[in-house]
Amino acid sequence: MIDIESVTETLCTISGISAEELENYSVLIQNSASVVETSLIDKSLENDSRIIYLAATRAYYNIMLTGTNADDVSDFAAGDIKISLRSQPAESALKLYQEAAEAVSGLLRDNGFVFRGV
Repeated sequence: MIDIESVTETLCTISGISAEELENYSVLIQNSASVVETSLIDKSLENDSRIIYLAATRAYYNIMLTGTNADDVSDFAAGDIKISLRSQPAESALKLYQEAAEAVSGLLRDNGFVFRGV
């Protein structure tokens, strides 16, 4: 079983979200770890740092999709009202997840569609 504490620690590092705040997302973190774990070719790799990172980036992406932790405003000015938005947090989180998945692609089963015949 993937070590949830390690996933949470890694998630704190990459997201900047405190461990206390992440307690609100424990279901998402557990689910992300489970999804990654079921995709592993070799279960002995479940606590490899690359797998932990993959589970953390998946959890981060899922948290960003909820929108409850997103702080999109980077600048705000009251005179002549000016609001600047940062890039979408979910997009950045997805990119991290995709890069992590690519780095461990040889350790995961390919669950893609295969057409084997007529």
